[in-house]
Amino acid sequence: MSRILFAWELGANYGHLTRQLPIAEKLRKQGHAVFFAVRDTTIAARLLEPLGFAYTQAPFDTANRRPVQPPANYAEILLASGYADPPTLCGMVRGWLSLIRLLRADSVVIDHAPTALFAAYLAGLPAAVIGTGFEIPPDRSPLPSIRPWDNIGLDRLQQAEEKVLDRLNPLTVSSGRPKLQRISELFRYASIMLASFAELDHYGVRDGQNYDGPLSTDFSGQQESWREPDKPHIFAYLRPSLPGFELLLRALSKQAAEVIVIAPGIRRSQAEALATNRFRLHTQPIALNNGLLQSADLAVSYAGAGTVNTCLLAGVPMLLLPQNVEQYLMSRCVETIGAGIAAKQTRNETQFSELLEQALHTPAYRQQARAFAQRHAGFNPEQTLNQTVRMIEELLPDRKANEQTEVR
Repeated sequence: MSRILFAWELGANYGHLTRQLPIAEKLRKQGHAVFFAVRDTTIAARLLEPLGFAYTQAPFDTANRRPVQPPANYAEILLASGYADPPTLCGMVRGWLSLIRLLRADSVVIDHAPTALFAAYLAGLPAAVIGTGFEIPPDRSPLPSIRPWDNIGLDRLQQAEEKVLDRLNPLTVSSGRPKLQRISELFRYASIMLASFAELDHYGVRDGQNYDGPLSTDFSGQQESWREPDKPHIFAYLRPSLPGFELLLRALSKQAAEVIVIAPGIRRSQAEALATNRFRLHTQPIALNNGLLQSADLAVSYAGAGTVNTCLLAGVPMLLLPQNVEQYLMSRCVETIGAGIAAKQTRNETQFSELLEQALHTPAYRQQARAFAQRHAGFNPEQTLNQTVRMIEELLPDRKANEQTEVR
């Protein structure tokens, strides 16, 4: 039996753990011991606790730093996440190394956890990286801009990369490991599983890159179905933190359509006050494997990668309301393939209503969403899951060596 640590450090919401869960369950069934270090223990309590997985708080920068300007590339994301301050970075790295040692991990599965990946590199421990295009930057130096709509100079991108390397390399030297010449070397150290389709890569299509397709958990929550077959059907996955959230709900409720909304975090009393027979609002994720999406005419979301993948595989056009740069980039991908539209600065009820009407009644969006689904009709998530598990197991030392060796 090998001991495998799943690491989640950056990012929010359910997507990271729902991507890791099917992998972890399969590895556990095959006899491996699985542990989680998570950024958000509340989400872990909801998803991991019922399945009996052990978890702890991941080391990450708790300073809530506010950069002077939005990060321009992956290197600046790292600088805004504690890497600009050497003691903070050292503390995070030592925290991950301590977890690896205390758990006697044989390998680490990285999901948006760059410091855990760096710790695995320092420890000489096998690592597998799973993620979307945004979470796994391309093998380039300097790392490219994540704000293509802004005029960001090459000098700024290069300076950010050099600053990160200046913070990391004293730790590599003290650990007796070779210096890093570029940040992307960390990802070359690991085995990579890019859980996306080429059209939905935040950085654009990468030459020679294998796109394995999304990994996600089929929620076993409440079953839902459409009750009014003669009306348009709108499915929405939203967050109360979305600017204009209540105005959007009001606009949705006034549509001449049947609407099902998932809004984790919304107050139950608020959901009950809005509910009608054709406008139903859920406070927790619901089951999506019963044909619900295939019968939807429109999906509305904040452009999380998991939701976008799931809806487009079902051939459903989208209205997207991105909140951060990762979601803006995903929205651009959807607009590029013509399968939907993104709201820019829309935050009043009238504008929301107009966008909903446009998205619902533009046949081209539906046509392109169905074309995406047809291009990927052969996609088999079980095959992607098996490939990922196989990749992780190939990294593991043989069991006899495992019993005699500890991570130092």
